[in-house]
Amino acid sequence: MNYTGLYNPFKLNRPLSEEDIKYQLRQDFTAMGPADAVALDDTVVIKMNSTYLELVDKYYSDRGMFEFFTVIMFFLFFSVPFILMYLLFFNPISRPDTFPELFMLIFAVITSLVMARWFYGFLRKSFFTWTHYPVRFNRKTKMVHVFKVGGTILSVPWNDIFFTRGRAGYGTLPEWSIDGHILADDGKTVIDTFSLGFSSTRRELVKNWAFVRSYMEVEECLPDLADIVVLCPPVAEKRESYLFGLLYMIRIESRLLWPITALAFPLFLAGSVVRFIVMRTCKIPRWSKEVEEACVVSADDPINLSAANNPRHIWRYVLANQPLDEYNALYQRQTQAVERLREKVKAASRQQP
Repeated sequence: MNYTGLYNPFKLNRPLSEEDIKYQLRQDFTAMGPADAVALDDTVVIKMNSTYLELVDKYYSDRGMFEFFTVIMFFLFFSVPFILMYLLFFNPISRPDTFPELFMLIFAVITSLVMARWFYGFLRKSFFTWTHYPVRFNRKTKMVHVFKVGGTILSVPWNDIFFTRGRAGYGTLPEWSIDGHILADDGKTVIDTFSLGFSSTRRELVKNWAFVRSYMEVEECLPDLADIVVLCPPVAEKRESYLFGLLYMIRIESRLLWPITALAFPLFLAGSVVRFIVMRTCKIPRWSKEVEEACVVSADDPINLSAANNPRHIWRYVLANQPLDEYNALYQRQTQAVERLREKVKAASRQQP
C-alpha cells in the first residue's frame, strides 16, 4: 500500500522531478488516446452527481490491517523493558553478574523503548484522527477540494493542479498513486501535494485517472460513469459499520480467489476488529460552509450516486458470488458504459485545439 503522505510526509519545496514530468496525467485529452478512457470501479466513489464527485483517500482501503500489526509490535516492544526490569530486580537467578551482561540488558531496554516510540508514532496517525480524507471534484466551478491529513481543507482550481503518478518503493512491484502537486508561481516548485483514492500499478492508474478526467471534462459522460460504479463506501455522514469494513477489506474480483481468501480470513477478521476500533476513535470529516455552498446539488439531479445505491447483498458482490443473471447484467451494463465512454471521449478529443 502507498502510505506516502500519511506516515511519511510528501517532499515539498522541491522542483518537479523527472519522474513527475514523465508520468504526468493531463487534464485535457492531448496525451492519451480514446483507448485509455476505460474507467474501472475501484470502490472509491463516495458520492457522484452532476455537481461534484467525491472520493475516499488511498489509505482508506487498508485501514485496520496495518494498524493490527502496528499494535502488536508496539505492545511487544513496550512490554520488553518491564520483563527485563523484572529479571533485573526481582529474579536473582537471571540477574546479570557482569558488566557486559548489564550493558546488554540496558541496551535492550533502551532499544525496545525507542522501537515502541517509533510504532507509537504510526498509531498516533491512525487512531483519534479522521475516518477518511476525502477529495471532492466540483465540475461546475472547476475546483478541487481536499480534506488533508492534518484536518485542513485545500481548495485549488482543477486546471492549476499538476497531476502525476507517484511511486512508493523501488522494488520489482512498486505501488503507485495519483498525486496532485500544487506549484509555486514559477510553475516548477512543489509547495503542496495530495493523493487521490487510487493505489495500483502505474499503467492501471491511467484507467482510474480517465474516470476523474472524464467526469470533469465531458458532461455527456456522467450517466456512463454512474453505470460503472457499483459499491460506494457509506462514510459521507457516518462511520462505516463493522460488517461493511470487513467486507470492504476482503473484496475480491473472482471466485478463483476463494481458497486464498479462506486461508487469509483469520487475518482479515483480526484486522477488521482493529479497523472498527480505529474508525470509532476517529472523527468524521466535515467540509467547510464555503465548500458546501459551492457544491449544492439540484433536487432533480438525474445523477445521484451514493451508498444508497449499493447492492442489496453487498457480501455477494465483494465475494464474487452474485447469481449468474445478476452478474451478467452488471457486466453488460459496465461494458456498454465503457464503450460509450470511449466514443464520447474520442469526440471530445477531436474538439480540442
